Amino acid sequence: MQMQFSMKPLAVTLLSAGLLAGCVSNLQRGLDAGRSGNYQAMLSACEMAAKESNADPEAFKCIGDAQMRLGNRSAAETAYLTYLDHVSDSVEVRLILANMYLADGRLAAAQKQAEEAVKYDPSAYEGYYYLGEIHRTNGACKASKAAYDRALEIYPQYDAAKAGLEKLAKVCPPEKKVKIHVRPRVRHEKVLRGGGKALREGEW
Repeated sequence: MQMQFSMKPLAVTLLSAGLLAGCVSNLQRGLDAGRSGNYQAMLSACEMAAKESNADPEAFKCIGDAQMRLGNRSAAETAYLTYLDHVSDSVEVRLILANMYLADGRLAAAQKQAEEAVKYDPSAYEGYYYLGEIHRTNGACKASKAAYDRALEIYPQYDAAKAGLEKLAKVCPPEKKVKIHVRPRVRHEKVLRGGGKALREGEW
């Protein structure tokens, strides 16, 4: 007895798989490529996503992440800034830029991004750490210590901030307390006393 198998279920399964594959967006393909470590494919897919009408702003962040992985820092910066034009309160991207600018020695730009980050999220301890680094580099000892201390208040186990304080102590030693010498108060007597008669004021 020969058994007959229907090809219909298999055909439906393959068709469904094809439709599902066609439904994956360029952005999703880019993110999936990034997760698998294929950053060139990530960049290509996300650039296609960014060119779509009503493009998802995440496409620009995806481009920035891919460019960073590929070592194209200038292109990454452009993509991140474009993303911030759409999502200005992104603490994550502002911290990425602050770190990038700090590494490049662009302290003013780094400070701006770090300050914006902690403004949008006061618990962003990395932002305070970057401010500590920036102020230390600029020689602003008190501001640097305050920023490091704030980072450690939020995250006491933050080793980078602890290391920052150690570096700060080498270039900005603690201020010595100045002793104030108080002169003893002179008492003016109204009566002159001695071994003889006590003389009142005006008699001596």
